[in-house]
Amino acid sequence: TTYTLTDDLSSQNFFPSFSLFSSPDPTNGFVQYQNLSSATSHSLLGYLSPYNTIYLGVDHTTKDASGRASLRLESTKSWNKGLLVADIRHMPASQCGAWPAFWMLSASKEWPEGGEIDILEGVNEAVGNAVTLHTSAGCVVDNKTTAAGEFTGTMVTGNCDVDAPGQGKNAGCSIRAPESGDGVQMGEARAPSYGTGFNDVKGGVYAMEWTESSISVWFFPRDSQRYTEYFSQSNAAAVASPDPSTWGPPMARFSGSGCDFSERFVDMKIVFNTAFCGEWAGKVWDEECAEKTGVQTCEEYVRENPDVFREAYWEVGGVTLVSEI
Repeated sequence: TTYTLTDDLSSQNFFPSFSLFSSPDPTNGFVQYQNLSSATSHSLLGYLSPYNTIYLGVDHTTKDASGRASLRLESTKSWNKGLLVADIRHMPASQCGAWPAFWMLSASKEWPEGGEIDILEGVNEAVGNAVTLHTSAGCVVDNKTTAAGEFTGTMVTGNCDVDAPGQGKNAGCSIRAPESGDGVQMGEARAPSYGTGFNDVKGGVYAMEWTESSISVWFFPRDSQRYTEYFSQSNAAAVASPDPSTWGPPMARFSGSGCDFSERFVDMKIVFNTAFCGEWAGKVWDEECAEKTGVQTCEEYVRENPDVFREAYWEVGGVTLVSEI
């Protein structure tokens, strides 16, 4: 498949391409999503030098009983199939209470009918990314494994239906990135794919290819040979018309005859958000964070410790959408 750039949501194009969601959090998090005027007055968004990158932060100074102020940006355009490339230099750190996500959601159909694609997501002190699809009934993917060479991650669940029997509520179909202990094998680079470890290597590029027959996600750490080869400004031709067939196995690939990927995922918009607690981070609080923090509930910890969330920000170099020629 040959691709050509259709939308460049980078630098000065970024903020005009997104709206701010400021309704109550659908996942019942301890978070208050801010509108544009409030986000601006609280310095939650802006540009960072020296690269003129996008800053999307959270409040890290205030104790607020109704939830920590944060952002949820949703693209005003939506897409069907194609290749999404996001250059991310920093994401919210691996820390108790946080639930950051870079994902896609249907703009035209109710959830989960229109589908959800979680490209980069985790909670609390996670070290590895989880790539997950959420749909209504009737989307099951093949459980191909790393051993088959299809992808480098590990499939945790294979039924994308949010109500699938035998899976946790809203588990969807999920592939876990290789653990940071064994790294992500990308040329010579072995890099963690999420949170603090991701930030330590200055992040990299996450790319998601969506075709009729599959959804795949790659991660290219910034210091890797493949990042230099495919995404550095010195190689303008490769950046302008990327070719995933040359990229090697992705971190995650969802495929198989049990799911029609062009029917189950419709009019997808891009979302960046940072939530706290709620239906994932809050639900698993007792597994590690209660003991580690000495605080009984996620909400109390997030409310009383604003300064620990200074690193809970996204720094985005840019997002591009490329479509088939």
